[in-house]
Amino acid sequence: MDPLNQLVDMLRPRALVWKRVTGRGDWAWRFPATEGVVFGRLVSGRCRFDLPGAGERSLEAGDYLLLTRPSTWLLRGGNEAAEIVDFEKVFAEMSPERSDESDPELVRMLAGHFQFDSTNIEMLTAFLSPVLHLRASESSTRLNGVFALIDAEALDAPPGQEAVLSRLLEIVLIELMRSPELLLEQQHGMLAGLMDPQIAPALHAFHADIGQGWSVSSMAAEAHMSRSAFSERFNVLVGQPPMMYVLHWRMAVARDALRSGRQSIGDIALATGYGSASAFSTAFTRTVGRSPARFAREAG
Repeated sequence: MDPLNQLVDMLRPRALVWKRVTGRGDWAWRFPATEGVVFGRLVSGRCRFDLPGAGERSLEAGDYLLLTRPSTWLLRGGNEAAEIVDFEKVFAEMSPERSDESDPELVRMLAGHFQFDSTNIEMLTAFLSPVLHLRASESSTRLNGVFALIDAEALDAPPGQEAVLSRLLEIVLIELMRSPELLLEQQHGMLAGLMDPQIAPALHAFHADIGQGWSVSSMAAEAHMSRSAFSERFNVLVGQPPMMYVLHWRMAVARDALRSGRQSIGDIALATGYGSASAFSTAFTRTVGRSPARFAREAG
């Protein structure tokens, strides 16, 4: 299976909210930390966002933004000295009426918020960069088209709106995650590795058969690289050594299987590359901090 498909399947995204947001003049909004993903497109105007550790960046009309498990962050418009206000308070008072888009001071954003299954929530930060910023000049026609559909759907309240918006937002999430421009911007992660012509073949081979007895040497062979050169490049792009990546992914697959309760521990051990249930249990307990049996009980 394609690595990105596997990642999305195990994360099980749920679109919780979608909002049409407008600002005018001088304003500064504080957004709470979240365990999910926040994304948005600036439809008109310009503003700035500030995430601790990532610095302040400017957003222009047509830009896309994706924040993975962000801490408390700010969105600003106009004067830097504007009083900071919690966004939920602002949004509760925001007029739902259609705004005059010809207003030169109007800042209009369409935004969504995803939550994910808690079983493998740490995979978000392990495989995705915390900030992805796609500029308008880099955005795809397809992504713009999906956002136009969301914008039109969100303006009114037609029958089935929630179901339609949820599916459109999931498409946006996947389109953003696989956007070439965003992938190139990533500092590290699975998706950055998939964009590299040398590392990608090794990742695809591993994900196609994670139960195989993988080693640095066998992965390097898939990349047609020396062991040392492969390890160094993999670490830089993906953000962790090859065998650490292999271990983390196998444990993620194991957690997902244990959560579903449809496979025995022995079957999961073989599927994730361990020769016996005892070897798998030892590795799982050491990595996750709980035995497979205990994890399955608590997840159930």
